[in-house]
Amino acid sequence: MAKTDKSLRVLVVDDNRDGADALGLLVEELGNQVHVTYGGTNALEVAAAFRPDLMLVDLVMPDMDGCGLIIRLRQIPTFAHTRIVAITGKKDEEHKSSAMKAGFDTILFKPVALTEIKAVLASVVGSDAGQSPRRAKERARLGTERRLPIDEARRIRNDRKSKALTQVECEAAICDGILRFQEEYLGWRSEQIHAHLIKDLLVVRILGVLTLAERQLGKSLSPEKGRDLIKQVRKQLLELARPMLESLVHEVAGVKVLSMHHDISTVTGEEVVAFSLEGAPRFG
Repeated sequence: MAKTDKSLRVLVVDDNRDGADALGLLVEELGNQVHVTYGGTNALEVAAAFRPDLMLVDLVMPDMDGCGLIIRLRQIPTFAHTRIVAITGKKDEEHKSSAMKAGFDTILFKPVALTEIKAVLASVVGSDAGQSPRRAKERARLGTERRLPIDEARRIRNDRKSKALTQVECEAAICDGILRFQEEYLGWRSEQIHAHLIKDLLVVRILGVLTLAERQLGKSLSPEKGRDLIKQVRKQLLELARPMLESLVHEVAGVKVLSMHHDISTVTGEEVVAFSLEGAPRFG
């Protein structure tokens, strides 16, 4: 399958898991970094952490529909000019008019053709080519790579009256813990990592690479089977670290972890790990 000239960060939002995964796989096979989330409510937090260049959003979803989601997104300065495309099976004028008024840039109707997806991707690449150097630098920046060893974090916390870390310190300590797990248990370390604490959600983005074995696995099987197996293997590896990571988050942020979700781009190797927390951390 022919790939686009530039890799984009694409967020797919749809409560239909099969449809969302299929669309995500298609966009990923075109050479882009893709994250898929199954509903509008989670999409707000995921978008804040993932910072997509393009969002493909289903209009009809039970928890928060596409129009409700984009109205909230457009109120956030970061997403005021992000390209957001509605995906829907509703072809009547009422749905189309509502979507455009809500703030979508355009609408694609299901089943979406490959040529339509390529056209949307090309339009985003074209618009990014004319962006200011400052905006281009900001979009390309993954974020702080500061590491704060847990022993140092404990010392800092104990020296304070509040007995709490700042948000930046919490995120840096979590990054250090994950990199330490990679070094000690897996024998490799990611080049870049960034943690975002957003209310009661912790999202960690790990910019890594696929191993040679994973690349061979993807080539030897069908794209769908290879993609699924790579995701399963990486998820199982991460499960080894789950007790340690949950303990780390609890100690650093002062809140318990309720659940953990993992996804990986089988094109770039970038991983996203989302932790649902018992409550919002209190920072010093």
